[in-house]
Amino acid sequence: MNFKGIYVRVAGIVHRTRKDYYIQLWEKSDWDQEGMIVLVNLLKQCPGIENDESRLYRYFKVKFRNHVLDILRKQESYKRRINRQNYEEIGSIGHRLYVKDMAMSDKVILRDMLSTYRSRLSPQEQINYDRLIGGEQFQGRKRMLTDLQDYLKDFGES
Repeated sequence: MNFKGIYVRVAGIVHRTRKDYYIQLWEKSDWDQEGMIVLVNLLKQCPGIENDESRLYRYFKVKFRNHVLDILRKQESYKRRINRQNYEEIGSIGHRLYVKDMAMSDKVILRDMLSTYRSRLSPQEQINYDRLIGGEQFQGRKRMLTDLQDYLKDFGES
């Protein structure tokens, strides 16, 4: 019997294992390829096993599942955490990319403007400003937010 014929007999085990486990970035063809590799190694280790159907199924199932579990261990290991990130072609998602963070120079300018704004406040207003930055509620909060927006208006235009 030829190799393809033998593989067709055990392909169900490969596809069942594919449903049980998830390996990142593997498609159906990758599962079939790994199944063929394991089958070749099994046929080399146990000559004549292709004639004994029950042994072929048992041995192949154990070897293939162990092979998949080894790959899963590699995928989940601490050293390979970077491999967990999904790879996507940049052309297909480029329209969704945006800058989450402002540039360092803008941060420096904003911090300077905020410290200047705080320094021109009275001591009670400075306490309220600290409460505003901390997300707390206080009387006059809305007025201070409006004043701060007016003060930072030029920053938003640049």
